[in-house]
Amino acid sequence: MSMQLDAALKNTGTRFRIFPQPRFLDIFPQPEIIHISVPPNEIQPGPTDDRMYVVDAINKLPYSPFLRPPYLGAKNPPVKPGPDGHFDHLDPDSREFSCATMYATVRRVLDIWEDYFGHKIEWHFESDFARLELIPLIEWDNAQSGYGFLEFGYGRRPQGGIDHSRPYCENFDVLAHELGHSIIFAEVGVPMSAGDDRIDYRGMHESAGDLVAIVASLHFNSLVDYLLERTKGNLFTVNELNRVGELDKSRQIRIAFNYSRMSDVGVEPHDRSLPLTGGIFDIMVEVFQKELLKRNLITQDLADRSTSGPGRNQDLEAIQADFAAAYAGNEAEFKTALLEARDYLGRLLALTWGKLSPPNFLTYHTILRGLLRADRELTNGQHQQTIRECFVWREITLLPESLLLRSHTLRECGFVPK
Repeated sequence: MSMQLDAALKNTGTRFRIFPQPRFLDIFPQPEIIHISVPPNEIQPGPTDDRMYVVDAINKLPYSPFLRPPYLGAKNPPVKPGPDGHFDHLDPDSREFSCATMYATVRRVLDIWEDYFGHKIEWHFESDFARLELIPLIEWDNAQSGYGFLEFGYGRRPQGGIDHSRPYCENFDVLAHELGHSIIFAEVGVPMSAGDDRIDYRGMHESAGDLVAIVASLHFNSLVDYLLERTKGNLFTVNELNRVGELDKSRQIRIAFNYSRMSDVGVEPHDRSLPLTGGIFDIMVEVFQKELLKRNLITQDLADRSTSGPGRNQDLEAIQADFAAAYAGNEAEFKTALLEARDYLGRLLALTWGKLSPPNFLTYHTILRGLLRADRELTNGQHQQTIRECFVWREITLLPESLLLRSHTLRECGFVPK
């Protein structure tokens, strides 16, 4: 979501409260007020609107291949808005808050990505269902997304059994990731060839789910402030400083900052997604540093020293001290630079994903070329070399046997007699 649209929704949208991270992590003790695009007079109790609806089911079993929406069993009364039409009055310890949070999270993430795509994202299940069914709390130590629905249970205790203190429906990251899969199904589709092994397609799907969640989470002011305050804007070397332990309660940071290359991973989709996710997030951090340079907030020397990569000879303490000195007194400008980089990444991904369809025999190299084309369209190619360098380090390039590497002699082209 662009900063401009986010500002506009404060005047026209409906208010909810959401925890940026699960409250049991103790990072954000209070939920943050967010605004969704649906005006108060267009949201029905539930909450319900024209794209999705909440059903607070009672004693429901998880959907299976033989059972799917709509749910017609016993349910609690729908959650009602306050007298002003907003939902930010709900007690965070109530079941009603959980229901409203699930709706608001899914709606918020959809708003963000529809803004980046520049059009309405039609559900991939639209031929059967007009709206997405949201079921926030079922007695199950798991959660699932499926054809026309999202239904969430609770976390699992270490010794086994349901942990009712950890409802998945209040986990912004998990909900955003699952909605990310629906966005990719809608905008990219699925491979149609039986001969396609779909290895990179599956890795792309998991990476896209994580990236949808990462970009969406950076729309929380409290999370952005937390990240910048902890790093002082030194995003590239946060892992090299062994500070992941300090940030390990933020799943987005752990996923994004990784040093996985293609030679490090196998074919399992979550594992294979790591180099792609890391490479794309590296692009955002590079663009963030470019914004800092453009605003004269850091020097070129500091940018070069902090992006020299893992395993290099770096004075990490000196780099961190220099970032801290640059950040002091310039906190607002650092934040604006990060939000600019966030919005660039959101638009870059939306444009790239939107042109991957149909994804037959999709490879990471195809995605790389899509990113380069999207950057040329968005910025007239300002970040071409940055994108290439981020992907070269991740070993995302053509396979040696690719037909794209084949040379053609004049004889093969028929210009020279055999």
